[in-house]
Amino acid sequence: MDGTAEDYEILCPKFQPRYVESAIDSHFPAMEWSDEDIILDIGCGPGRTTKNILLQKCPKFKKIVAVDIIPNFIEYARKTYFDEKIEFQIQDITQRPDLKEIGKYDKVVSFYAFHFINDYQKLFSVISSILKPGGYFFFVIFSKCPLFPVIQDLSTNEEWKKYIKAEDMLNTIPLIDNWIDAESELKKSLSKFDLRVTKSKCEVLDMPFSDKKHFLDLLFAVLPKALFQKMEPNVKTLLLNHAEQIILKYVSQKKNGEISAPFEFLQVSGMKNKT
Repeated sequence: MDGTAEDYEILCPKFQPRYVESAIDSHFPAMEWSDEDIILDIGCGPGRTTKNILLQKCPKFKKIVAVDIIPNFIEYARKTYFDEKIEFQIQDITQRPDLKEIGKYDKVVSFYAFHFINDYQKLFSVISSILKPGGYFFFVIFSKCPLFPVIQDLSTNEEWKKYIKAEDMLNTIPLIDNWIDAESELKKSLSKFDLRVTKSKCEVLDMPFSDKKHFLDLLFAVLPKALFQKMEPNVKTLLLNHAEQIILKYVSQKKNGEISAPFEFLQVSGMKNKT
């Protein structure tokens, strides 16, 4: 697996889109909808969730703008999930928005993207500035994920440290992973930017993976590609073998080889204050 959009689609457990559908059904009915709504989807990845789920679940809207920081994901999304009501764009959501973006969006959503972002001050500041007063937000976040303690362990492994700096690996672990009570901490963080949470839910659920390789391939997909760009294939295989010895500390394995990994899912929705 080389971290392409196609790889990501193959690796993504089927549990994840089903969970998004269920979460949307729980949160969207409380929102007001209009035929003129412009919706922003942050971290759309290859675009499958945007077209196959979000597009179908919005009762009324004018356009969905779906953004991701990875160019090959957006290129793939444009080709594979084209729809006249979706505009796929390359964008780093933590960067200062253009003036034309201020107050542009009626709704801002994101699914499984915030664990790739460490600067929540910038993130929520931007979201607040581009969301209209009285506009709605809805996020589904991995607040705890077994991939991250695996990365922490690997950052202390002498074999890995020969090839990858410990701080480079640790920088991939999101801020939210260190929060004891992610639900209340996120509410506090959002409130600093006039974003008021009206509904939230936090739960730990086991996510299935076909085997250890499936789980580890996802680990390599999560770690920034730059960490492995200059690495010889035999070295990557060696590191993969070291990681295999570590993952069973954090997941359980069935007799058929299937992996069951506990993920903490956080759903949160609300509104930007009108004044």
